[in-house]
Amino acid sequence: MRRALPILLAVLAASLTACGDDDSRESTRVRGDILTIYASLPAHGVDARAGAAAELGMRRALTAAKGRAGGRAIRFVRLSSTRPGDVTWDPGTIEANADRAVEDATTIAYLGELGGGASAVSLPVTNREQILQVSPADALTSLTETPPGRPRAGPERYYPGERRTFVRLVEPDIVAARQIVAELRGRGVRRLAIVTGDGIADHELEAMIIGLIGTGQPRTVTRVAAPSDDDEPESAIDLADELADGEPQAIVYAAADGVRTRAALAALAARLPGVPLLAGPALAGRAIAAGGRAASCAQAGVPAAAPLPRAARRRLETLRHRGGRELGVEALLGYDAMRLTLAAIDRAGPDRLAVARAAVAMRADFSPCR
Repeated sequence: MRRALPILLAVLAASLTACGDDDSRESTRVRGDILTIYASLPAHGVDARAGAAAELGMRRALTAAKGRAGGRAIRFVRLSSTRPGDVTWDPGTIEANADRAVEDATTIAYLGELGGGASAVSLPVTNREQILQVSPADALTSLTETPPGRPRAGPERYYPGERRTFVRLVEPDIVAARQIVAELRGRGVRRLAIVTGDGIADHELEAMIIGLIGTGQPRTVTRVAAPSDDDEPESAIDLADELADGEPQAIVYAAADGVRTRAALAALAARLPGVPLLAGPALAGRAIAAGGRAASCAQAGVPAAAPLPRAARRRLETLRHRGGRELGVEALLGYDAMRLTLAAIDRAGPDRLAVARAAVAMRADFSPCR
């Protein structure tokens, strides 16, 4: 049975510093009485429910601010990061969302993405125009620091505007990678199998785990491609049989959620019942506050889930009550993403770059798990 990995939902400290002020730069001030905040969230597939929860949290935060910030009215536009029939986020759709935001002269901020690695598509677009981007849940390490095992995958490529305009509300995947490696070593694992999906976050997590292991334990690492949703249903059973032949002492599943992923996890649990199965942040166990159970800040992996602090539990319960449905922790992430954005606008006024700088400076005060 998988155990839960505590990923503290604290805003990541900046590892990419902004360039110095340049008084000759083009003005980033937004004119007019209305400022627009765009949100890119999944409306279809495995993360549709998470996207709906995040949107509800964002709207509740905007309502609490009476729809205003920095002395301006705020217009909220929700865009889908998925297409009908998609299982996970679609790169072309996300790029179109970011393009729409930068082409709108009233845009002051962009809230997205939820899916691991999705911000790698939208961030270069929003950064060129010095637009604040707040990701509620994208943990891709290379967005903010160079991941171990991938020395040429640093964050510079995501910041063509050469200034930091990105904030996220979760810790990066490197935290999960370190905890997974520590768990493997604590168990004395010598033979490890890593099952990797085809996404950027999947490959980055795999590379970080291998890089952290280095020449230490586990000594043998078998790398296998995860079945995709385009594969035949039998692919999950085939994967379990292939891994069983190698007799691994632990398995790390570094892939996004999906129909074949769920089938593969079930097949592995049945075929190798005594083998620890560790999962990365992309397979987050969506915490639901229902039936008196407390939500948690945890993501799937190792070890036990850390419950939300009391204040965060109260906020989530209030959101659930007003929303009329069960909500996962994404509602809190959406709520705090909007709260941070509005607070930055209040502090900096209707200037894109000033708002981004303010949000980076204020990020530690807007974590659902504080």
